[in-house]
Amino acid sequence: MSSVPDWVLDSKLETHFLPGSKHEIVHTYYEQESLSQRPIKKSEHWQRESKIGGGGFGEVWLERCTERKNNGPQYERCFVKSFGWYQNEASLFITMEYLELGDLHDYLLNKDQPLPELEARCIMFQILEGLDFMHDNGFAHRDLKPRNILLRSCPPDDWWVKIADLGITKRIEDRLAKSTTLKGTPGYIAPELYEFTQGGTAYALDIWAAGEVMFRILTKQPAFKHPGLLASYVQTRILFPVNTLLTDRVSQHGVAFVICLMEPSPGDRMSAKDALQHRWFAQPLPSNNHNSATLVCQEEHTTSLVDSMTQVSVSWSTNKSLGAFENPIPRPTELGTSSLHTPSNETPKFQHESATPVRMVLPSTLEGHSKGVTSVAFSPDGRLVASGSKDMTVKLWNTTTGGIHKTLQGHWSQVTCVAFSPDSRFVVSGSYDATVKLWNSATGNTDKTLKGHSGFVASVAFSPDGTLVASGSSDHTVKLWNTSTGKIYKTLEGHTGSGLSMAFSPDGKLVASRGAGFHTINLWNTTTGMIYKTFGSAPPSVSNVAFSPDGKLLASVSRGHPVSLWNVMTGTIHKRLEGHLLAENHSDLMASVTFSPDGKLVATGCANKRIKLWNTTTGDMHKTLEGHTDWVHSMVFSPDGRLVASGSGAPDETLWLWDAGSYN
Repeated sequence: MSSVPDWVLDSKLETHFLPGSKHEIVHTYYEQESLSQRPIKKSEHWQRESKIGGGGFGEVWLERCTERKNNGPQYERCFVKSFGWYQNEASLFITMEYLELGDLHDYLLNKDQPLPELEARCIMFQILEGLDFMHDNGFAHRDLKPRNILLRSCPPDDWWVKIADLGITKRIEDRLAKSTTLKGTPGYIAPELYEFTQGGTAYALDIWAAGEVMFRILTKQPAFKHPGLLASYVQTRILFPVNTLLTDRVSQHGVAFVICLMEPSPGDRMSAKDALQHRWFAQPLPSNNHNSATLVCQEEHTTSLVDSMTQVSVSWSTNKSLGAFENPIPRPTELGTSSLHTPSNETPKFQHESATPVRMVLPSTLEGHSKGVTSVAFSPDGRLVASGSKDMTVKLWNTTTGGIHKTLQGHWSQVTCVAFSPDSRFVVSGSYDATVKLWNSATGNTDKTLKGHSGFVASVAFSPDGTLVASGSSDHTVKLWNTSTGKIYKTLEGHTGSGLSMAFSPDGKLVASRGAGFHTINLWNTTTGMIYKTFGSAPPSVSNVAFSPDGKLLASVSRGHPVSLWNVMTGTIHKRLEGHLLAENHSDLMASVTFSPDGKLVATGCANKRIKLWNTTTGDMHKTLEGHTDWVHSMVFSPDGRLVASGSGAPDETLWLWDAGSYN
């Protein structure tokens, strides 16, 4: 049996149970009033008054005493004060201060609207400050929730909250030890305890719970109404209920912060210390319609409260059955959601219909490249945006936080083009160094370097099944590469100009390409490597081509000419999109074109620093997006069609994200 730690023994109270009185006790302790004075013995009479609560590990009773005994200042600021403990033959009692304003759960319940974000920020800072103190000292709370956050003061005074109910708090001797025991309160339990993800530390459990607390402060709703939705979020990584936060006017930094706290993988969650440094705490917040109190977040609390002559305390008796929860938490095999009930030999198929539609929230401008952005691409799962740059790097951006996920370094000249594999696991990039590189999007490591071109690589694309990569080059060829072996599968020859742009058809059977100087566009059979069809009478100097999602249309852009939409079956022009021409005097830079996922819109960008959205049915211009200060080199729609990502050259050097619905 392990020995009792000294700090536990030091906090034990000398207690005397008065004869004939069931609920009156006397505590004795020594107190030194000055350095020159010998500690003197003091006694306190405590009288139990009423039961005020209970939990899985005991009951909470209100008691009153006449003296105060203080803990350290940081502990007092963050946690409900403990006066010590005592026991009789039947029970163990823990005494602590009584906060008459109650807990955060009841406070939120009595409010008609969620709290303003300014107030939420103050509360979260104090909660995370307490968690940081606990974690630094090797403790994890493991049952953080609004019921366990008590109010020392609240509006119209300053916010001052304290963490309470340390009933299942655990000393973490090994800070890397995985937490696998299912403890906590349903709705606040991290996915790893349901075994939806690999296990993590107990500290990560507290961070997840803090994220859930923040979500409920801001919305008065749970993030996931049942474990089936939680499982779907873990599986897809994009089904986070962002719209619920946006409906309550939460700022972009606020949304990003919640998601950082509630990352599915425990290893990806911030520590409490890092969370306290998040930009949300420093970012000016817009005013809203809710009245907010004066907030003091990072200063010492100076709220003056009228203290009664009688000190109030609570005593927590643990004579309830230890280890039992009032609301038993089901294991994954017992969850009452049909989406999780699958035979043991089948992969679970999660139902997404009931999940809140997702809107990815990002800063409108992502800055990080030191030179112009030449190419952008969304990952098919929507989690990442890739940007290639003249600074010779590829950056992968997290679509929920706006932060840089990885910086891919290895090219020795400017990166001209990027694309994701269909499963989002790999990124392909082309460069002026004449190489094509395959990167692991999770680790940022180079998987393969494909060498074979004798000129710079201007465009790259994955085949829809991910088995091939196509690359167009200034050496007048388009090469098809086997992604497993890194070997050349086919070389498409016959260009007299540079093979600057190409694209796979949605079924992967065709590649469209156009060399600068041609008046034709070629469709190549990817199996034979032969030309399948040629579109004649194309405008000269075609710089970019793109297939529509259904494969029926092909868009092409040319310097100084309207955008052409071609009927792939007939090889004739379906529509010409007038009013978006490239400047003839910028022959060294290219225009860009891309279809929306539903095929209803085409986005184009060029030297006039604008992006235009076109209706593919009527050929009419739908909207103009303005904001870049240099050429728009590349654009792409997000997988759900709600965002457009665009990259621009120097001196702009930024990646912009636009709301394709409202065109902001």
